[in-house]
Amino acid sequence: METTRLTFNKLCLLAFILRLCLLVYGEYQDAYMTVKYTDIDYVVFTDAARYITQGQSPYLRETYRYTPLLAILLTPNIYLFSSFGKCLFAAADLLVGYLIHRILLLRGMPSKRALYFDALWLLNPMVANISTRGNAESLLGAMVLGTLYTILQKRQYFYSACALFGLSVHFKIYPIIYAVPLLILLDQHDTVPLPTIMQTYQVMRNRWMYSLDNQNAVQRSIKNTLSFLSPIRILFGVVSAAVFFILTGLMYQRYGHPFLEHTYLYHVTREDHRHNFSIWFYSLYLGMDHRSPWMGLLAFVPQLALVIAIGITFGKDVFFACFLQTFLFVTYNKVITSQYFMWYICLFPLILPSTKIQMKWKGVLLLAGWVVGQAVWLNYAYQLEFLAQHTFFQLWLSGTLFFMINTWIIVELIKNHQYETVFNSNDKIRWVWGMGDPGSKRS
Repeated sequence: METTRLTFNKLCLLAFILRLCLLVYGEYQDAYMTVKYTDIDYVVFTDAARYITQGQSPYLRETYRYTPLLAILLTPNIYLFSSFGKCLFAAADLLVGYLIHRILLLRGMPSKRALYFDALWLLNPMVANISTRGNAESLLGAMVLGTLYTILQKRQYFYSACALFGLSVHFKIYPIIYAVPLLILLDQHDTVPLPTIMQTYQVMRNRWMYSLDNQNAVQRSIKNTLSFLSPIRILFGVVSAAVFFILTGLMYQRYGHPFLEHTYLYHVTREDHRHNFSIWFYSLYLGMDHRSPWMGLLAFVPQLALVIAIGITFGKDVFFACFLQTFLFVTYNKVITSQYFMWYICLFPLILPSTKIQMKWKGVLLLAGWVVGQAVWLNYAYQLEFLAQHTFFQLWLSGTLFFMINTWIIVELIKNHQYETVFNSNDKIRWVWGMGDPGSKRS
């Protein structure tokens, strides 16, 4: 056991060294090269943090579209040293790697085998590059993985799971899609200590359900509704919403409507015509002189319909559900940039052990398609950005190709996934990849 633990420590050390080298190199590139290593978003974060230190609104910084909490977290950029935030994001990378490892162990995977899946995140150069350039997505990844890790141990950490979920939705609105599989995962068999008011509701609910004779459609509908509205689901929703609204209320009280506009409303109605991987960008670009206020909203229809359907269908296999939801959400989003891939890459090691796809053949082909799709797009983006060539149409075609590749990947993952419920009938974590399961083994 000690040797295995040290082996994981060595993996973390390698991941740390990788990020440290990139941080040092980034400082050199920023100082001596024309093209900067630091992401423009990091400059925006730092400027917003500077306004915070001056007692002003972070939204005085144009294009700051995030919660003030992020700017507050990065005030050491001003007080201590300018790369503090990059170090924080790199540390969050390591935390995500630790959570991946712990979740795999909780589901029965031997620690030695888990190292291979941990490395997909910890030693991933794309992940390390994005974080050390100053992108904050790893913080959100830590919140999402933290929610899933604590929900696995809901008897001890149920309220922590609620708080982390509420915090993640406040931090960036998209994790709200995970509410669907999380609520599906929780059911009336859960053995979480309930407050008195929920115990009372549970007794009354059981009486109401027992009193229904289930003879007509109305009674069946009422009974099904009561069955879904179990105390644990209501409690999860109430506590998570309370955390979200408390944080949001405090930020609104301090920064007013600009906070709501830039943190949430902007992303709902956003119509970004700048070139990005999305299949929507070209139509937005062509219509930027006569925009319809409904265009941004209509783009959400297929996106939300798919993520809700996936959440309901695969909710009991919550890791697969969350991965597919995120993959679909990004694929159908109005704006797609490379850092958005971090949203689902952090979940990928948790679903890969349950796939029947052979990595030697089809797996390599799927990965190659995903990489090539990006490379084709990046080629035309380079021609547009640096060579000033008009390649908008070619970019759209490349984005369409990338969309088709992503759709193919989604179909193959669903077809080849070994469905694994997270909990057994005794409300214990199922060991799906190990021997000696304290609950029940894979059926």
